Amino acid sequence: MKSVFNTLFAVLAGACSALLVLKYVNPPVEETATDCETKMREFAPSPAASGAPVAWPDFTGTIERAMPAVVCISNQRIIPSRRGFGRPAQYYEVPAGQGSGFFIREDGYILTNYHVASGANALLVTDNEGREYHADLVGADPTSDLAVLKVEPPRGKKFMALTFANPKNIRLGQWTIAIGAPFSLEHSVTAGIVSGVQRSGVGVNLYENYIQTDASINPGNSGGPLLNTDGDVIGVNDCILAPSGGNIGIAFAVSAEIAKTVADTLIAHGEIVRPWLGIMGARPSQMRAPGDENEAVQKGAVIRRIIEDSPADHLGLRDGDVIVKLNGEDVTDTYDLRNRILSLDPGTIVTISIMRRNLLHETTVKLERAPANWFRVIPQIDYAIPL
Repeated sequence: MKSVFNTLFAVLAGACSALLVLKYVNPPVEETATDCETKMREFAPSPAASGAPVAWPDFTGTIERAMPAVVCISNQRIIPSRRGFGRPAQYYEVPAGQGSGFFIREDGYILTNYHVASGANALLVTDNEGREYHADLVGADPTSDLAVLKVEPPRGKKFMALTFANPKNIRLGQWTIAIGAPFSLEHSVTAGIVSGVQRSGVGVNLYENYIQTDASINPGNSGGPLLNTDGDVIGVNDCILAPSGGNIGIAFAVSAEIAKTVADTLIAHGEIVRPWLGIMGARPSQMRAPGDENEAVQKGAVIRRIIEDSPADHLGLRDGDVIVKLNGEDVTDTYDLRNRILSLDPGTIVTISIMRRNLLHETTVKLERAPANWFRVIPQIDYAIPL
């Protein structure tokens, strides 16, 4: 019994010594306040998960600064009315659908859509304070659906004007603010995000470089500004995609890049002169059959028809040729080629690369001024568009 007791005592004594040695060699590390805070942040639930309120952006300051620059536009038409045996009387009829616009210069220049101002005998502009002005049409560009109006400011008064955003700074997902008069509800505001950029091929205008947004846009918003959170114009609200007749959250605004160029040119010259190549073009993947020439070409613009006495006709281009480069840069599709040609001036000499019988040819052509009704041509060939 004594032997067992001595043995047990020796084991306990050894264990205590080992613990003392471990404590001395590996003393406990004390956590600092910073370490504790870091761990708390790592394991803390998000505000949404914990039920805490989420801070949404506040647009009120931006809207208050931009609102004085936005106007409502009434397109008035003169309708003759005969009374008895007298001469026909004339009166103004204000359509139920009004459009919108906004000042781009303090001296009274207004940018809006062409379809808002077209066909008017008179244009009536109403500002944010309810004052009415008769506006003159300075110029219009049907290909981009833009127009510039002019009103005379009261003596000693300058209008609040909006500025255009840098197109290079527009990003997917950034906030957008639309101001206009949907269904004649003047100076209404909606918000959304940028859903897409550089949209073309929508089929509304010939010159398309749209900003897509899910901000609610409705009839009457046309011509109004699409703003970023700084209050700068990133687009001019133009149209919506509405297969069922209502808003489904897909709206398009003419990009600031096009809008600013068109507005400056209309103010300076009163018109936009567009060049043409003189072809009806389509994508290589459209209307192709096995065995066609240039079957391997996947990008570019296929020539489906040459217009007589056009620059393309003078150059000797042929049906079936595929334009794959313009000025050394690849042509993505027909819409890409059209937008790049429309951005140039008549008289510009361009270098084009074409595929013919699977051989690459390079040549130059001088763009000429397009005929007056060229861009109103309704293609007789499916999928083809005028260039």
